[in-house]
Amino acid sequence: MCAAVMALCATAQQKGDMAVGLNLGVAPCLEKSSSVTNFGLGAKFQYNLTNPIRLEAALDYGFKAKGSDALTLGVNAHYLFKVTDKINVYPLVGLGYAHVKAGFEPSEDADTSFDHIPGYAEFEDDEDYGGNGSANKFFFNVGAGAEYALNSKLSVGAEIKYQYIKNFNRLPISIGVTYKF
Repeated sequence: MCAAVMALCATAQQKGDMAVGLNLGVAPCLEKSSSVTNFGLGAKFQYNLTNPIRLEAALDYGFKAKGSDALTLGVNAHYLFKVTDKINVYPLVGLGYAHVKAGFEPSEDADTSFDHIPGYAEFEDDEDYGGNGSANKFFFNVGAGAEYALNSKLSVGAEIKYQYIKNFNRLPISIGVTYKF
């Protein structure tokens, strides 16, 4: 039984391994008052602190949708479980910082408010720029991921996270590729 548990926790990743990667994804907002879903692009750097524990720094940009876009910078911790020689799965937990922009193009009959944006009262309204505003917020996320090693250097993977951002909770789902060096 002990050998089985040890085998489950062992991974192909070794202490000190590093990787860089790119992600494509979608991040729907989970607030009841919003239907904003941002498509995004991200970059990440991974470092294996120990054999099963990996740290990741990630920068993601959610492209503008319904007048809202987001830039997030986060740090995540992964605990890697080896399923097969080529497949790892992992739970993750992380913290980060988000810069969320919201706005609208002014017109004579436009609703000139942020009512369609979750947490709109927190955005700083800039009257000189057509009613655009922004908010800076810290976030916490939890989730899970899986990766498949194409060879000793390249892996493909997928992740899903619940990202708690005050008045702007999201569910980022992404696919990506990493290169280990």
